[in-house]
Amino acid sequence: MERKKIAPNVEDGEVMWQKIGGGSFRLNGRMIKPGQRFAAKESDIPASFRDVVIKVGEAAQPKPAPEILGIVPVYEVKVRGKGGLWYDVVDQNGKVLNEKALKKDIAEKLVKDLAR
Repeated sequence: MERKKIAPNVEDGEVMWQKIGGGSFRLNGRMIKPGQRFAAKESDIPASFRDVVIKVGEAAQPKPAPEILGIVPVYEVKVRGKGGLWYDVVDQNGKVLNEKALKKDIAEKLVKDLAR
């Protein structure tokens, strides 16, 4: 016997949806499981579940991620005290990032690692 997929009955105003999130939720007395496709009107789906269901036609076209713009942090090496033997790594706000004083080569390496 050959198995056939039974398409849900789509009435006027209903759209095909697919549950993409985990868990299940109830919709008009029906249990909707993860990955299940179902027909429902857009007004039937609560706003709190809009992030876990997608329209089937939109599944192939994911929405582009918003571009996040941020401030690029700037780090520099400053001398600690008068001797010039010990150094601190400081950010653009003047906050010292190291607890103990560092030698110059180690402080420069830390700045290079933080800039990545």
